[in-house]
Amino acid sequence: MTTIAVLILIVLILLNGFFAASEIALVSLNENKVKRNAEEGDKKAKKLYALIYEPSRFLSTIQIGITLAGFLASAFAADFFAGPLAEALVAMGVPIALSTLETISIVFITLLLAYFTLVFGELVPKQLALQKAEAIANVAVTPLTLLFKICLPIVKLLSFSTNTSLKLLGVDPHAENEEATEEEIRLMVEDGGEKGTIHKEEKQMIHNIFEFDDKTASDIITHRTDMSVLSVNASLEEVIQLVNAEKYTRFPVYENDLDSIVGVLHVKDLFQFTSNHDQSTFRLRDVIRKPYFVVETQSLDVLFREMQKNNVHIAIVLDEYGGTEGLLTIEGIIEEIVGDIFSEHGGRDLSDEVLHSIDEHTFSIAGITHLHQLEEPLKLDLPTEEFDTLSGFLIDQIGSLPSVGEQPTVQYKDVIFNIVEVTEKRIERVHATIQKKETTETEED
Repeated sequence: MTTIAVLILIVLILLNGFFAASEIALVSLNENKVKRNAEEGDKKAKKLYALIYEPSRFLSTIQIGITLAGFLASAFAADFFAGPLAEALVAMGVPIALSTLETISIVFITLLLAYFTLVFGELVPKQLALQKAEAIANVAVTPLTLLFKICLPIVKLLSFSTNTSLKLLGVDPHAENEEATEEEIRLMVEDGGEKGTIHKEEKQMIHNIFEFDDKTASDIITHRTDMSVLSVNASLEEVIQLVNAEKYTRFPVYENDLDSIVGVLHVKDLFQFTSNHDQSTFRLRDVIRKPYFVVETQSLDVLFREMQKNNVHIAIVLDEYGGTEGLLTIEGIIEEIVGDIFSEHGGRDLSDEVLHSIDEHTFSIAGITHLHQLEEPLKLDLPTEEFDTLSGFLIDQIGSLPSVGEQPTVQYKDVIFNIVEVTEKRIERVHATIQKKETTETEED
């Protein structure tokens, strides 16, 4: 008989554990994922969504189960074991009245039951549910749904009471959960990166998405001095020569000077013309398309949507005076999120990258790189309000543009800039080395 009683208690404790695990599993589920699976026809997902859509329902159902299991376990243990334990203590010669021993036995049995219930009916099941939420939820959904239907009147009463109490406290019981903030998502991404669940490239892409809203057209433009352009009066031979040399698919076309962009040449339009018309009748003005202009302060987020909407792949960026600041492409905008998109004409050439790491402390940097892009990798505060590019900053530090072939060195705070390539117009390539800070430790006798 004692064995049967112990087995009944074990079953009640495990039943308590089932409800405790079910509760944690259900609140840990990704509601959007469950909803999507339900819409795709997953039967268990439909049952799960019906439960988690109205949290007060499944919480009331689970609480009924936990309360009943705990109440029955306590009552059964006290009734079945307290009397025999007290009688055994009297038989052992304990000099205390039987009624007092029965009270002591009830307290002892309750404490012992509480220990096993906490460990095996609460803590262990909840830890398992945190790690195996989806699997446990799929197992629990059918019995919980059945119990919900059996206890529906009680569940409705409990839900009503709960919702009414929340309203009295000024809380909307049907309000959506608070959305995760940008900082919380960044912390989750960092944690995922440390644990290896999020790859380095994925982590960088997520960070790029958050930074995307803060960037403007001026952050990613190709400066006017680096644009491959055509004069509207260029001959067909000159156009073909530039197209073959640069390998781009679109070229801005100017009239008189770069501040007067009159169109954009699409290479495919050029091919169509040469295939269908007499080449002697070629006039570049007749082949070009209308240019798309944007201001340098326009956010990349808005710009990206506008370029998609208008099916535009290249935009001419204007400065505050209406002059040509440079150009940007939709490919360049996308690269701000996903990283470099390699050209169809070849693989990745590190020598052409704006910035790449040579080793842990040294970077190869293009002179046209914006200063604000260098502050984080170089761990350095730079005068971004005074200078736009690294080339301009270093020329100011040196006092003049170095001659072609010269390779001067500039030290700024803890970074040494070694100029490795100079053209007639600017500094093209720089190697920046972060100086290691040597620390010395002194011991006091």
